[in-house]
Amino acid sequence: MYTVKDPITGRYFRLREPEFWLINQLDGETSPQHVAERFQKTFELSIGAEAVEQFIGALEKLYFLEDGRSEVEVARAAKEAKRSESLAARLLFIKLKAFDPSNFIERLFVWYKPFHRPFWWVVQFGVILVGISLLSIHSSNFALRLTELLNLASLVTIIAALFVMITLHEFAHALVCRYHGGKVREMGFLLMYFQPCFYCDVSDAWLFRDRSQRLSVTWAGPYFQFVFLAIAVIVWRLTVPGTGINEFARISAIVAWVNFLFNFNPLIKLDGYYLLSDWLDIPNLRQRAFGYVGNLLKRRLLGWPIEKSHVKPRERKIFLTYALLAFAYSAALVIYIIWLVGQYLVSIWGGVGFLLLLLALAVIFRQAAVETARGTIQHISYMKRLLHQPVRLTVYTLLLIAFVWVIGVIPFPHRVTGDIIIQPLSEFSLSANVDGLILTSFRIGGANPEKKTSILKLMTQEVGAIPVTPLVKEGQTVKIGDTLAIAVSNTVNKDLIGARADLQRLEDQLTVLRTKPKKEEIAVADADLRSARASYDQAQRELKRVEELASRNLIATSVLETARSASDVARAAVENKRSYLALLKSPPRPEDEAVILRDIEKQRSRLEFFETQIGAQIILSPIDGVVSVTKQSDAILSVIDNQVFELQVPVSDFDINLVKTGQMVRVKVRSFPTDIFWGTVVRVPQTTTDSTKAMHFPVAVAVKNNESKLTQGMTGYAKIEVGEKTLAGRAARKALSVIRVEFWSWWLW
Repeated sequence: MYTVKDPITGRYFRLREPEFWLINQLDGETSPQHVAERFQKTFELSIGAEAVEQFIGALEKLYFLEDGRSEVEVARAAKEAKRSESLAARLLFIKLKAFDPSNFIERLFVWYKPFHRPFWWVVQFGVILVGISLLSIHSSNFALRLTELLNLASLVTIIAALFVMITLHEFAHALVCRYHGGKVREMGFLLMYFQPCFYCDVSDAWLFRDRSQRLSVTWAGPYFQFVFLAIAVIVWRLTVPGTGINEFARISAIVAWVNFLFNFNPLIKLDGYYLLSDWLDIPNLRQRAFGYVGNLLKRRLLGWPIEKSHVKPRERKIFLTYALLAFAYSAALVIYIIWLVGQYLVSIWGGVGFLLLLLALAVIFRQAAVETARGTIQHISYMKRLLHQPVRLTVYTLLLIAFVWVIGVIPFPHRVTGDIIIQPLSEFSLSANVDGLILTSFRIGGANPEKKTSILKLMTQEVGAIPVTPLVKEGQTVKIGDTLAIAVSNTVNKDLIGARADLQRLEDQLTVLRTKPKKEEIAVADADLRSARASYDQAQRELKRVEELASRNLIATSVLETARSASDVARAAVENKRSYLALLKSPPRPEDEAVILRDIEKQRSRLEFFETQIGAQIILSPIDGVVSVTKQSDAILSVIDNQVFELQVPVSDFDINLVKTGQMVRVKVRSFPTDIFWGTVVRVPQTTTDSTKAMHFPVAVAVKNNESKLTQGMTGYAKIEVGEKTLAGRAARKALSVIRVEFWSWWLW
């Protein structure tokens, strides 16, 4: 096979040896008859002058022959081809030529050529081996974390690293192409499927006879990325963490391996595609594969009377496989991009945004729609032939009926899905903090969820901490009423004894208050009163005598004052004895009794609190379950019911009306990817939980753990069986779910 390049248009032609020989005979002087005779002598094949003339005519149609008409037609054809490209094709493949690097490549090649030696390949292989080894050892440092990378400093570093790597990547293509004798006349920027890329036109590689040379040109870019990745990892390992060069090297390594994975995708026209095309030795693989499959579908499925594409059995398998994979990938990528843009427009402008999306799609895919319409009209014209082909007509009718039946009639299972985290249906937990508070929490899920929490204080100001001693171990099975832990507090016992003594004292006071006085006590009090009165009378007589003497100035003033004080004391003693006697004879006052009763009630409450504290020193299990000893700072242990687990499926407000209690739920967990667990909807909540994207109703599902495989904290995916619906109905409902309500409910206003 020979590859010939048109230097004006840049088009390449693949020629077999006889075709290449014929082209070399067209010197403008030799007649077709003489060319045919020479061909018969050279290849021992019979060919006439008419066949030679037909070959020349085919070359003229391809503008392969040099004349004035060809130059005009080439320019016109190139312009028309550019115009004929659809807007969708131009948007998905935007090519911006930057510069002609020929002169720069020549100067750079002088420096590169001495390093294109086996010795330096060994050195590079050693560098790659060291770098990949370090990368595997420290892989956690090169994990792709979007939250870490998507900040201003990291974005600048990513852009710089990407620019350096891609620039060197493309120059590696160019230098290896130049080494094998090719030329590079164009480098620039490429936007393929809205993903930015750089490109280097190394089409001259198709002129190399040796396929290994073509492969080396294509492989040069990815190979250098390996070298770049290895050097970045080595620099990261040698430099001080946290410095600028260390962070740049780390991000450069991440960018290198992510870009390598993307660049090696053979389903889009990047290095992976060209390597595959070279390895298979099939140029224009994508174009030829789509052409072959399109021809096959038109002939076999649509029944078009067109000529069959003649390909070899090997190429047939390759074309079918590649076309299916490439179409699926491209379609999925385009649909995903449309989905993202549509969600953005609808979230901002609602129904107007949806109309803008439809308008944009109509403009972008206008050419594709026109071609589809033309194909449909052409197919309708071909359909007239079906009247003379009853077998094909019958097959078409049956296929149409089957399609309508499958899409619009047959009901399929309808499911509401969501990510889940598994938690026990019932759980009891025990924890303590540095403030001396013991917290017990008892949660029950299911149809009637309930949560009870109690806080117990087992320490006083005189004690620094209360030791809580678990009596169970991790994984131990316990029953209701089993002792889980004890908390010993001598201070609480001391406070309890003191509270009981204070209560007894108050009760004794109340008893004394309510008891009637004895006769003997009244007689004694009466005698004390008479004695006090006698003393008072004596003091009064003495005071009168002293006052008379004082009026005659026969005694000192101090003696008079002493007599007066003695009289006052005697009078006070009489009043005190009289009051005490009256108190003994009178009943108790209600206000005095009420005060003591209040003090007694307070003391009883205090005593009950201490008794509760004493009871709280023994923690009993309220449920049957398995003990789990956690390692959190304030947690001591928990008991979970491992027989039934509960999971919550986040259901959007659009689908919540489909969910009912009792519906079956199919659950898959990451820990057991091959197992299916079945559960039942036990509660449909009336309130939502806030999410970063939308509001969701946490639907509770109970799952039996018969084989004891499920454990708390496992994650997975759940599908709620909400009934059956046709594919058309599901598609319509899905479309409505992404459109704002004010758009699809306009007719209600």
